Amino acid sequence: MHADLFFNPQLLAPPRAIQEPHPDGGFVLRSPQPLGPYARCTGEWLEHWAATTPDAPAFAERSADGSWRCLSWAQTRTAVGRVAQGLIDLNLAPQSRDAPVVVLSDNALDHLLLMLAALHIGRPVCTVSSAYCRLTQDAKKIEAILRTLGPALVYAADAQVYRGAAAHAGAGVPVVFSQGAEQHPGALDFARLQGREESAAVMQAFAAITPDTHAKYLLTSGSTGTPKVVIN
Repeated sequence: MHADLFFNPQLLAPPRAIQEPHPDGGFVLRSPQPLGPYARCTGEWLEHWAATTPDAPAFAERSADGSWRCLSWAQTRTAVGRVAQGLIDLNLAPQSRDAPVVVLSDNALDHLLLMLAALHIGRPVCTVSSAYCRLTQDAKKIEAILRTLGPALVYAADAQVYRGAAAHAGAGVPVVFSQGAEQHPGALDFARLQGREESAAVMQAFAAITPDTHAKYLLTSGSTGTPKVVIN
């Protein structure tokens, strides 16, 4: 093929980004595609599906005995509202809304409900790789991570597995376990977060979420030291 034909710009796709140079040598990339409609926050999706298809299966988890724990969209919304109320009732400190709920264990339904509940009231969530807690005897990295995050609350599935890591949560930080909370002095059972009916305070907090509200904190790999925190 002739070189002129090969590099003919008319044969290429239209630009996917517009580069705007800055005097300092940097630049900003902008998409020429207009932004379409989007949900205000993750909780909008939950509210929508709980109202539109309340009885449809939403989430499921296989238990150790092989049975399934299943939640419909309506059941999920009810549970999220109750957990969100539990978080509000704890009057979490520090009072800064940017202090996250930190999860130390792997994916599970309780993990999901806690995450959605925190997002529903504008409290950011950070899930820490369980490898920092389970696969190493060196607690320095998880201690440094928790110190950097400054958690409002720390959660893990099983106290027997994660109580060592949770011990680095910091003074006065509530620690919540789904199993074995009684093994960790002062820890709360996850069921306690679901102990009260949702009040108007949950939707008041939900309505206060803005585009500037922190949703989640992601951690970099930490290959060059302590993982860095990325705002989502």
